Amino acid sequence: MDDGLTARGFWGPRPESPDRIADRLVEFLTGLDDVVGEGLPWSSPDLPGGLLTEPANARRVLSDAFGANTDAPHLGVSQAYEARVPRFGTISFTMIVGGSSDNPRIKNGVVVKWHGADAEAIADPVLRRIASAWDPDWAQVTSRSLRSALADVQPPGGRGPQVGYLTYLPEERARVLPGGVDGHLRKLESGGVVLGSAEGDGFPSVDEVRELARSLTSSEAFSATPTSRSTF
Repeated sequence: MDDGLTARGFWGPRPESPDRIADRLVEFLTGLDDVVGEGLPWSSPDLPGGLLTEPANARRVLSDAFGANTDAPHLGVSQAYEARVPRFGTISFTMIVGGSSDNPRIKNGVVVKWHGADAEAIADPVLRRIASAWDPDWAQVTSRSLRSALADVQPPGGRGPQVGYLTYLPEERARVLPGGVDGHLRKLESGGVVLGSAEGDGFPSVDEVRELARSLTSSEAFSATPTSRSTF
């Protein structure tokens, strides 16, 4: 993947305390350490030299961020972190979380970006870590080139799920998937599913992703993320 990979998950309004978000953050970042196979030096500009995988440090950073957000608390807080690892270069992580706005153009979400010759190897476990730690309404693994290739089928900026190389849907959405997609999905213990074929066979081709997107984007399972609650 010359342009790297992006794993991202989104959900609707979910006001949460700084401590709860810090706990999710620690769970997710330590999960990424396990995926990569080494402890990553995740840090924040607000915490020089401190590791965000330490719960006390994460809680301090999130508490300070929420405390500073006095103008628009309903929008939640935005944070960005990076870690260097030889195998994948710089791995970046950004999040907008804790928001309670019912504006359909505003979503909570997390985004992870990475590069590397074997970037595909960690795509599935990264997506699963997003699903388990952040409880998104949907999530995907994609790339800039894939999003561009599918722009006519999945216009950017839409509020509902979008098909990627891999796509996570929680149990509520999985229940209403149309028939004929069983060969494209793997069921998770949570009841959710991952659409795609990253185990053994590599990523589906752009044409295969396009065909799957055409068959799913108008289905109930891919309806817009609610504006009155966090998930479908």
